[in-house]
Amino acid sequence: MQIYDMTQPAYQQLQAEFTTSRQGCFAINTSAPDSPQQRAAMADLFQDALPADSTIWAPIKIDRIHHFHVGHHAFINHDLTTVALGGIYIGDNVQIAPGVTLLTANHDIAHMNILKTAPIRIEAGAWIGANATILPGVTVGTGAIVGAGAVVTKNVAPHTLVGGNPAKFIKAVAQA
Repeated sequence: MQIYDMTQPAYQQLQAEFTTSRQGCFAINTSAPDSPQQRAAMADLFQDALPADSTIWAPIKIDRIHHFHVGHHAFINHDLTTVALGGIYIGDNVQIAPGVTLLTANHDIAHMNILKTAPIRIEAGAWIGANATILPGVTVGTGAIVGAGAVVTKNVAPHTLVGGNPAKFIKAVAQA
């Protein structure tokens, strides 16, 4: 877990990345779908770190692009929202449905200017359902499925299906 004091100069220096990411997302979100302008804006935001065999559909809200990693053959549908300061890793062959929120930071209840961050990992072959929310420190295991609308507060074991708020184990998923 990484802790940031939002009132300190060290945190304020991180705001440049936040601004760059917001501007990049704006350029992507205001370009025609699949246009040369949108592809150029995507390449500029990701600095060519997005694998050519992965797809992200706009609109997107990625607040800190340098803390956001996408593997090969991943598909991210529209309306992804991130708070990525703690780090987000999306593995190979991951499917993310529309409206998913990935939050790696939360405020300390006693001191609202303190951010506590922990990474989110979505392992290979996982599927995140529409409007699911994944909270700081969660790992979604290989081949796991997170049901639509789930709020994931704890790790999801590989090859399992979870759903609900908070997300709970529903059943094992057959391995492909």
